[in-house]
Amino acid sequence: MHQFALAQQPTFKKGIPDDLDKEKIIFLEHEPIKLSQFEEKTKSTKYLLQRQENHNNVLKESNTKLKGAALEYPFEYAITTPSTYFSLAQAGYKYVLQSSVYKYDHLMNQPPEDELVVFEYFIFDMENNIAYEVFRIDEMKVYDFKLIIKKLNKAIKAAN
Repeated sequence: MHQFALAQQPTFKKGIPDDLDKEKIIFLEHEPIKLSQFEEKTKSTKYLLQRQENHNNVLKESNTKLKGAALEYPFEYAITTPSTYFSLAQAGYKYVLQSSVYKYDHLMNQPPEDELVVFEYFIFDMENNIAYEVFRIDEMKVYDFKLIIKKLNKAIKAAN
């Protein structure tokens, strides 16, 4: 199930919105998360804490790279955080490049052993509640904004 900060489930479609070249999109930076507090220090809790700390440690560099990578995007955009992007919808931004990765649930639980966590990225139409499935990347690449923008641009070219 895909989750967005909306009251009702969006309609899912494949491809790219027809008007993406005429509308503004929002790219989301990663936000720091609050580190979990564990009463017991086990191998599992140490691993989770390490994942959370690693997330917080790579944010600055990752978000700086987003600013550079976004320059390769051919249309109008803004960069903001997952907790503040809805205010831009009222300022005329129609789309947001969204993924459940920005909920950070994957950092709160230990993933199944030997399982690669993969995230779907969507161009979410905030006006019409439509999520366009664009690409997937694994957990190890969610901080690589150069790759994310490259995959987005590739999907745009493939649609034209």
